Amino acid sequence: MDKELVKTFAEKHEDIRALFEKHQNLERELEDLVKRPYLTPEEEIREKQIKIEKLYLKERIFDLIKKYQKEGS
Repeated sequence: MDKELVKTFAEKHEDIRALFEKHQNLERELEDLVKRPYLTPEEEIREKQIKIEKLYLKERIFDLIKKYQKEGS
């Protein structure tokens, strides 16, 4: 993810800022899971859920950026 581009748009647009913050929170949660030497089955499921949700958020953020770029803001 091009964080600088996202940050630029997040400064102007609350919807992008909220999605980016949620993405960052999920990133931290994922980092905590990855550091563990062993994951329970529930943690493995959560890890997969986080990855899917992060991807969805990333796609949504860039869809919004494209929309705002077309609008000229």
